[in-house]
Parts: sequence; structure tokens; C-alpha cells
Amino acid sequence: MSDNIFNDVERSLIAQIKKYRPELVVSDVDVVGEAPDLPYVTYDQYMDPQTDVFEPTDNAPIVLNVQLKALSSVKNEAKEIAYWLSKLYTEQQPSYELLQQSTRLVVQKATMIPPTRDDLTTGFIFTSGVDLRIELLDGFTDDTQTGQISSIDVSFSNQKKEE
Repeated sequence: MSDNIFNDVERSLIAQIKKYRPELVVSDVDVVGEAPDLPYVTYDQYMDPQTDVFEPTDNAPIVLNVQLKALSSVKNEAKEIAYWLSKLYTEQQPSYELLQQSTRLVVQKATMIPPTRDDLTTGFIFTSGVDLRIELLDGFTDDTQTGQISSIDVSFSNQKKEE
């Protein structure tokens, strides 16, 4: 695995958003400073990675939990972006593209986050999002089947029954 695998995961997820919806700004949730113009999406890896203990260390897939939240001044716009994000990572082509990258990401689950509303002195900010459970397969090999299949010789014979 690369030294900074979590940055690679973040770049891969954000690259998918930029590819299919380039007008959306994506920001890390923990950045201090001015927020981008609304609407925008925040990214947060909110739990430490988990591994399965029954796999050899070299092959253990890592499970990450990531939240993507859409912030908007319009309630339905935040919901629409969150719904689109949930579809983005579960549709066939984007999922295939994530799997083919060097980080080899598989989105196991995309759960919608209920919308919220923050009442600020200057107005409302509506938030809605998606919670992703991601399996990272970098370096993973399946050790459950030993050996290799070098060739297959298939022959069919059809026997008709006499009626």
C-alpha cells in the first residue's frame, strides 16, 4: 500500500465527483477558514480503518467509513446532491472505475443521511448526505483457492431420449 493511502482514497472519491459533476466544490470537513460558495460538498473519514483479523496481514482488506455531505441554501438542492452522491458510488461505471484505480475501492454500502437545518443569523444552511462504507482492496489476493487452472477441456455430448 502507498504511504498515504487515505489521501489516495480521498483523491479517488473526489475525482469521481469532479468527473461527473465538475461544478461541485468538495472540501474537507476539518478545514478552517472561509467556506466555499453554496452549494458544496464536504468530505469526512470519521472512523479509524478496520481490518478483518482472519486474513493474512498482507492481504487484509481495510474498511473505511466516509461521509459526504451536501450543503446548500436550498433544502431540495442539498437532498438532490446527496441522492446523486449515493447513486454515484453504487452505479456500475463509477464503481468499476474506482475498482480499476491503484487504490482499488469497493463501495459496500451507501446510506443516506437525514437532512438537517442550521439556523444562522444570515439565513439557513441545509445539509444532507451519504454515509459510505468502503472496502480497500489494495494488495489483496484471494488465498482461499489453492493452485491455478492452466487449461479447461470442455466437451459436451447430447443424448436424446427416444420417445
